[in-house]
Amino acid sequence: MSLLLPVGAGFVIGFLIGLTGMGGGALMTPFLLIVMKLDPVAAVGTDLVFAALTKIAGSAQHYRHGNVSFKQVLWMACGSLPASYVGAQIILHLNPQITQKIMPPVLGGILVLVGLIMMARALNVLHPRSIEDESWPNPIALIAVGSAGGLLVGMSSIGGGTVIMAMMIVFFTIPVNYLVGLDVVHGAVLATVAALTYALAGRTNWPLVSWLLIGSIPGVWLGVLSIKHIDKRIVRGVLSLLVIGAGINLLIGR
Repeated sequence: MSLLLPVGAGFVIGFLIGLTGMGGGALMTPFLLIVMKLDPVAAVGTDLVFAALTKIAGSAQHYRHGNVSFKQVLWMACGSLPASYVGAQIILHLNPQITQKIMPPVLGGILVLVGLIMMARALNVLHPRSIEDESWPNPIALIAVGSAGGLLVGMSSIGGGTVIMAMMIVFFTIPVNYLVGLDVVHGAVLATVAALTYALAGRTNWPLVSWLLIGSIPGVWLGVLSIKHIDKRIVRGVLSLLVIGAGINLLIGR
């Protein structure tokens, strides 16, 4: 298989992460499963390493623009990091035959859910409220939201950022720039810790990660630079359809 395929996929997905802060794991994991033919656990481990390094690059750009509240990131990480470890250990200790059987439909179901959330955002069903109504979550709420997203990421690598952002939009009112910055920076921290768990267990395809990153690093920077010039609702709408389609593909069998 041509190495241009993972490089191209990395670029496209990196660009979308930089542009919207969404869709990384929801697109990369089905790509690794369906196109690259990785086994489910290796696909999760490889995607987490890819996501961690790509989001670190995106985080640097958000930090330069002053979009990061490290206090909020820290409290959310207090919930998400231990939860992601628990989720990863559950998957890593399952019988390989069981994971091969149950992981594709489970991942498919998560993808459909995440795709529907993304569609809701594209249609403005979920959108940040006005800045006049600003309300920041307290530490306990941040830990609870982080725990839910962390468990999801640890078990599947999919949907943590999207689900966390949806909960933050529904229950709280945070300025949009801080909301996206929180999503990307916390996502980088969460993916890094979850990725280490899979990497130490030997469930990461490092050569493939390298080729994906060759595309994703310039892609994520270009995505950040394009934020002001592209209607993110259209991008999210297309993304949601792709994610739902990938989920259905896994549900009905590859």
